[in-house]
Amino acid sequence: MNSLAITDSLLLLVTIMIVASAKHSPSLRFSAAVFGAAALLGVLRFTGLLPLPQMHSFFSGLGATAAYPLLAATFIWSGSVVAQHWRFASIFFVIAGAFGLVASALEFTFWGNLVALVSVAALVIHAVIAKDVQALLGGSALLAALILFASKVALPPYLQPGDFLHVFMALGLILLSRRARLAAV
Repeated sequence: MNSLAITDSLLLLVTIMIVASAKHSPSLRFSAAVFGAAALLGVLRFTGLLPLPQMHSFFSGLGATAAYPLLAATFIWSGSVVAQHWRFASIFFVIAGAFGLVASALEFTFWGNLVALVSVAALVIHAVIAKDVQALLGGSALLAALILFASKVALPPYLQPGDFLHVFMALGLILLSRRARLAAV
């Protein structure tokens, strides 16, 4: 089994814990579910059980163009209808995903990376302004995930760029879910 399958498994476990928790907002659970779907497809792909590279790429792109913005909205506008109601979280997700599909059809490949980076940067900036240390740590871990992946950082033969993405995403999601749980109490 290669390292990508192991780190995708870690990300999958974290997303399952978030989705299964009824204490989290619908938008956080929805975002985690999309990241979890990509992680599940990654596990299947990288273990060789069911290699579906196009499906994995599709859900990864959907995560970048729709789940990251929804995750950012969850914390920036935590009291909004988008954060608190499944229906509006779904509408937000579908619209953001549609923009991603249009960008993909137009072969504007930079769109997903740009949307993910802007979303996470907005989350980090909001956390700094709000002096929310937990959200800042979670957002910073997500930002590190994106930067390390885009920079193609690797530690051959052990870790590939995707491993850094998976591990830091898992860490960021754990920290953000912990922050969301504390805010709900």
